Amino acid sequence: MLIRRFDILLILLLVLVSCARPVLPEGGPKDTTPPRLSVEKSTPNKLTYFTKQTLTFTFDEFIVLDKADQQVLISPPLEYRPTISVKDKSVVFRFDDREALKDNTTYIINFGESVKDYTEGNIVPDFQYVFSTGALIDSLELTASIVNADEGKPAENTVLMLYRDLSDSAVYRSLPDYAARTDKNGQVRLRYMQPGEYQAVALKDENQNYKYDLTNEKAGFSRETIRLPYEGKPLSLQIFAKEQPVRITSVDSASNNRIRFVIDPSAAGVTVRPLDVNSSSQVDIGIKNIDVYYGDTLRTIGLIMQRPGFEPDTIRRQLSRKAAARKLRVAEEQPEVRPLPFVPGGEAQIRFNIKIAGIDTSKMSLYTANGIVQLPYTAAVDTIDANILLLKSRWAADSTYVLKMRSGAVYDLLDNKNDSTAVRFKIADPSTLSTIILKVDSLNAGYDYSIQIAKGNELIRKWIVTGQSTFNAEVGGLPAETYQINILEDRNKNGRIDKGSFARKEDPEKVYTKKLEQLRQNWSVEIEISLSEFEKAE
Repeated sequence: MLIRRFDILLILLLVLVSCARPVLPEGGPKDTTPPRLSVEKSTPNKLTYFTKQTLTFTFDEFIVLDKADQQVLISPPLEYRPTISVKDKSVVFRFDDREALKDNTTYIINFGESVKDYTEGNIVPDFQYVFSTGALIDSLELTASIVNADEGKPAENTVLMLYRDLSDSAVYRSLPDYAARTDKNGQVRLRYMQPGEYQAVALKDENQNYKYDLTNEKAGFSRETIRLPYEGKPLSLQIFAKEQPVRITSVDSASNNRIRFVIDPSAAGVTVRPLDVNSSSQVDIGIKNIDVYYGDTLRTIGLIMQRPGFEPDTIRRQLSRKAAARKLRVAEEQPEVRPLPFVPGGEAQIRFNIKIAGIDTSKMSLYTANGIVQLPYTAAVDTIDANILLLKSRWAADSTYVLKMRSGAVYDLLDNKNDSTAVRFKIADPSTLSTIILKVDSLNAGYDYSIQIAKGNELIRKWIVTGQSTFNAEVGGLPAETYQINILEDRNKNGRIDKGSFARKEDPEKVYTKKLEQLRQNWSVEIEISLSEFEKAE
């Protein structure tokens, strides 16, 4: 009898537990209605003479909290993190015991998209709670747009902060007086504020402490003091990363009589000179690479490198003594600017790992793809880039060729030679290629510009424009792909695009990007860009 009574109690307990657990009802249309706040069961909104208390917000169905630490924003920010939890159908907000609310101040707790229903994840829209520690609810507002300067795109999830403290150090040491977070379109709205003068700062707050204290945080500023009520032009800010020091990320000394320094973020402004003033070293500075060709049979190198913002570095390095490293060979690394397809009537290019001092055409032969028919050709070292061997022949469109080189066909300044090799390359059909005719106006003649045709991160063509208000170029032989035009502003003419300085209140140099529609084969497209139109769109 005792055992049966225990079984009955156990069954009743299981039934009660299953009834207490919310489950998704079966059948019927999908629920798309967000939870509704039950006003009579919740802490009243817009209280005045507010004193610190636990806040409860009860809804008409079971709810969950999603990423509350990222979504909930309180303005003015609290000194200590509150506790936010869910109990059945209610959100419970508890202030930290140490928190001291400001006198005569209106607070807003914006829950963002953190509160959702349990079953379908429907978000409670525009869920916020407002209270005042004084007699009135402040009513002033400010809207702004924030852009990521690096990409020219809206800066989502970025905090706009207003400070009564107008000092430069406020953003480093103090909490803001008001704050709000941007939406996916980079738009932000600050509400319930008092009249006064403020400085505006935008911050991608990675550690969510309302302070500009991490090296990877992006920030931006408004040059003008914001006066509330605000009657100026629409407020727009751009955020940018902290300027990173120029650094050497890698060194390659394996190649014959060449040492390569890879520089981040850019080699612009870096100078290199040999320790030995009588050295015949040659220095090639690219976008990120610095190549030093050092004709020293002892295979040692001594350099002085000057990086912007640093004292000069003295570099001494032993180059590779391996015989294989001293061989000329076809380059494996890609050039910083991608070469265009080879076409009939033009020259084919074969790039080597180091500079070519001379060639012996008696040790070269050009063949059709099958390697049977030998063809007449001419070969020469490129006078602009001595890493390149130029070939000319009566090329046929859409055809593959083979250049066979016996040992010693190519040699460098130290008389190191290539091993026997065969290089296959293709001549494109011009009817499959396209042309871009580029026209740019409204350039500032007092600035320098880097104008680029690019495909993603690959550079196709690059020009440095200085002292001009317009620019024109025609580029043919482009594969029918999708490209973009990048126009990089270099206001201080230092050869690189500066990110800006929050400390010095210097705006970042601008990058304008225009994405093009995919090119069609055998077509020319005319692209006209006016920087003044870009400026209006910002």
